[in-house]
Amino acid sequence: MFAIEDFLRVSNQMRDYYAKKIKDSFQEFNFSPNEISILIVLKNNSTITTSTELKVVLGVSKTLISRSVDSLEKKGLICTCIDEKDSRIHHLQLTDECKPILKIIDEEIGKINKTLFNDVSVEEMKSLKQTMSKLQKCVEERK
Repeated sequence: MFAIEDFLRVSNQMRDYYAKKIKDSFQEFNFSPNEISILIVLKNNSTITTSTELKVVLGVSKTLISRSVDSLEKKGLICTCIDEKDSRIHHLQLTDECKPILKIIDEEIGKINKTLFNDVSVEEMKSLKQTMSKLQKCVEERK
């Protein structure tokens, strides 16, 4: 049986693969794979806005998230905003300066997808998408 832990492990391995491949295209920016992962997660998941959420999703230490967020802030690619209701919570946002970087990341992801999914049929991708949609719906209904 394919357990959820197996699925999460594969998901994290794929995320790491993408980050490492994309990192090679950004030598001049000196991004770490974790910084690239953070940019991708923030771009693709509007509900993930805090360092704590990033820690859980990326499965890395709080220290690594903090160091990466600080680096991305210094590069002007993300900013933090204090939550209006709870000043202990800091929300992360992508800046306008990040848009050209995200465009390049999207282009690189497209290239990676062509090779990574070369042996995966359209039917298999549709099935995976349907399964993921079902799982997402189940999780959202139980929140």
